[in-house]
Amino acid sequence: MRRLFFILVLFLLFNVNVFAQQVKIGIVDMQRALVESKEGIEAKREISKKAEAMQAELKQLQQELDKLRSEIEKQSSFLSEEAKAEKQNVFQKKVKEFQNRYKDAQDELQQKDAELTKKIVQRLEKILQKIGEEEKYTVILEKNSSGIFYFDKTIDLTDILIKKANEDSGKK
Repeated sequence: MRRLFFILVLFLLFNVNVFAQQVKIGIVDMQRALVESKEGIEAKREISKKAEAMQAELKQLQQELDKLRSEIEKQSSFLSEEAKAEKQNVFQKKVKEFQNRYKDAQDELQQKDAELTKKIVQRLEKILQKIGEEEKYTVILEKNSSGIFYFDKTIDLTDILIKKANEDSGKK
């Protein structure tokens, strides 16, 4: 259905040409622009730092679990059944805490990544809209989501978008 719509849009655009209107089509790789722009690089760096901090915290918790497991194994033969059960319960609670913290960390990173990505994409879309208006494009298509299998590289606006985004980020 999406491909049919895309073909119909292109058909209509090229038929507009029949009525003496110049059709100007541009293509942009938004994913590449997101990854290669200064703002995208900074966002990736921020997420990486946050991930490293969380990983260090989780590593410490894992070491505590390993230490507790080792203590339980060493003391197992000396402890009563009640004491063993109590230590096992403490260990299981710590395991659940670790699992919850791990899940929370993943969720937090995903949320932060989505938040930063959305902000950057919205900014890139505004810049792209401005490029479209200034350069009189009839349509600008996203390379990865429009079913585009081939296009002449001369209509690729990704480098221009990245350049303008980096210029704008320097003005902040």
